Amino acid sequence: MKILLILSVIIGCTFAASRSRSLLSLNEENWEDVLKGEWMVEFHAPWCPACKDLQKAWNSFADWSKDLNIKVADVDVTTNPGLSGRFLVTALPTIYHVKDGIFRQYQGPRDKNAFISFIEDKRWSTIEPLPSYKHPNSPQMGVVAVFFKLSMAVRDFHNHLVENVGVPSWASYLGFATVTLALGCVLGFLIVCVIDYVFPTGAAAQALAKEKAAKKNANKNSEKSKETTEKTTKPEPKKTK
Repeated sequence: MKILLILSVIIGCTFAASRSRSLLSLNEENWEDVLKGEWMVEFHAPWCPACKDLQKAWNSFADWSKDLNIKVADVDVTTNPGLSGRFLVTALPTIYHVKDGIFRQYQGPRDKNAFISFIEDKRWSTIEPLPSYKHPNSPQMGVVAVFFKLSMAVRDFHNHLVENVGVPSWASYLGFATVTLALGCVLGFLIVCVIDYVFPTGAAAQALAKEKAAKKNANKNSEKSKETTEKTTKPEPKKTK
């Protein structure tokens, strides 16, 4: 037992030592720091084999960050699902270059020398920036981030029901399906009501058209009455001898 404890401590210390002191960690609270200056950001997950293979090269690259006058960071998508949605991370590892709030996805070789030359030679300038509608700081990507966090919360709740409460998996899935259908029906009903209010059809449209016609006729009648009143009250010109 003591041997296992000692081995675990040694492995933990080795892992901690392998992480560069210059490597920054980004999360939901501080990710907006990348909007200023120049950054290289890697998205990874602990269970990802390719991410583990990249770890050594990425930490070595982080050691060069001060010499290159940039900041090197990583994001754990398992603890920051909102960021994976905000950056539309669909494959791991994913690497972004950021320069003064302009984002470009890195697609080159994944070794230290390639990263260094990518910055020194400004090879990022040949890459097309992300369009405005995909910009991580845009409102629409903020909505995507909320949905990613919601999906992670649902998954965690499902795991809690199955592992801790003892609910069968099929029952948990059935419950989520029922709630999803119910919410879909309610949202659909609300959307139909809004559309009918903004763009009325049938009897409602006819009533609205009649109301507009009545207002138009009333305005015309009021204008005619004003003209008649002005004519009757207008003084006659004096006759000259």
